[in-house]
Amino acid sequence: MKYIIYVSQAHAPFSTEKLADLLGRSRSRNTKDEITGLLLYRYSDDFDKGYFIQAIEGPDEALDNLWSRISDDPRHHTIVTLAEGTEDDRMFPNWSMGFKNVEPGELANVPGFADIDKDSFWQDLESGGMPEAPDLLRGFAGDL
Repeated sequence: MKYIIYVSQAHAPFSTEKLADLLGRSRSRNTKDEITGLLLYRYSDDFDKGYFIQAIEGPDEALDNLWSRISDDPRHHTIVTLAEGTEDDRMFPNWSMGFKNVEPGELANVPGFADIDKDSFWQDLESGGMPEAPDLLRGFAGDL
């Protein structure tokens, strides 16, 4: 099973309605394409920005097609792949797209969490000092 985990920044903050629309469309298509995953969204009051972290997994061709659509989506930018590879089993087998609109305080207790608002996040990313993204999301998903 192929997977990709990435972070990105929304061009404009997403309202609850825009997030619901995104999820509705994603879940419908993902079910058809045998894609599963997890999407986290975080709005930063400090910078008036929204951030995404997403794990997607599925059959190679379907995942490649989805990744192409995600990469070309004008609603976000600064798309950074944190991890990609293959796993024998799905990380999120029961979720066509699990979702959490995350409040900053909720993340403080997640093992391995790094704040995307901080320069240290990008420095750690460049130096390879980030936690393993699949492990981080598996741990976070246990709290949903």
